[in-house]
Amino acid sequence: MGNVRVVGPRIDVTDAKAMVDNGEAVILDVVASHVWPAMARTIQGSTHIPPEKIQERFGELPRDKTIIVYCT
Repeated sequence: MGNVRVVGPRIDVTDAKAMVDNGEAVILDVVASHVWPAMARTIQGSTHIPPEKIQERFGELPRDKTIIVYCT
């Protein structure tokens, strides 16, 4: 899967929004596919890749940005 950089277990929502707004980061929504359709809220502009598809779809993720992973 190449190089993966993990930067801390949590990020403040204000910091996450600033990083996305500045083009420094993207948000990866990894909510399971059987749960996702029923979710009342998702993060606008996020990329949804369920956990069972991460390896298959890894190439869709940018290599030049921080990836903020979100799951409920």
